[in-house]
Amino acid sequence: MDNPLASANKVALVTGAAVRVGREIALTLAKAGCDIVVHYRNSVKQAQEVANEIRAMGQKAECISADLTDSNAIDELFLKVLDRFGRLDILVNSAAVFARTPVGELDEADFDFHINMNLKAPYLCSIAAAKLMHDGGAIINIADVAAERPFKNHVPYCVSKAGLLMLTRGLAKGLAPAIRVNAVSPGTVLFRDDEDEAARNFVISRIPMGDVGTPKDIATAVRFLAIEATYVTGQILAVDGGRSLH
Repeated sequence: MDNPLASANKVALVTGAAVRVGREIALTLAKAGCDIVVHYRNSVKQAQEVANEIRAMGQKAECISADLTDSNAIDELFLKVLDRFGRLDILVNSAAVFARTPVGELDEADFDFHINMNLKAPYLCSIAAAKLMHDGGAIINIADVAAERPFKNHVPYCVSKAGLLMLTRGLAKGLAPAIRVNAVSPGTVLFRDDEDEAARNFVISRIPMGDVGTPKDIATAVRFLAIEATYVTGQILAVDGGRSLH
């Protein structure tokens, strides 16, 4: 059977598309024939660079800024998508925050910071996206191996990503059969700038495949779930080099 998402240009919104993993996802979906909404918050220069790369491929690209912790801004984001493209076929909830939060220093603000960005924003974006997916579509959430194997100094982050797994499964049931909802669960892909060599080597030692992944690894998995896996919904695809086996 022909793949309906691959047979014609589709419109994909990638949150956090200006930098890091989100950037690679946006470019990978563009290479697959999608027009892209490049969402960003503050990285306007990087967003414009991504959009220009996409246009050079012959695809349409629009940069739209929005603070995803503001529900009104999310509403405006999707109104702009509707105005500029008239439809939406793929949503990738990639934007996220990841802050070190030692247990002895936790406070309410740490919880709200991670939950609002990593769980509430994908929830609201998914609801808004579904209303624009007139011919069906796909929603891909970017989770984390930490959703099921918690890090002691990142409890609010881990909780937010664990919630994202249930959001994925719940929406997969609720939005079926027209809209598929899945998640990609990365292991370590990019180190933080404040991680020293010893910390990095420790992480690598716990990965069966012996190295960290790349943004391309994650983007390839997103493309598979968004475009190729038309009979897959409610699934969490680990792309972690085997780290979740520990």
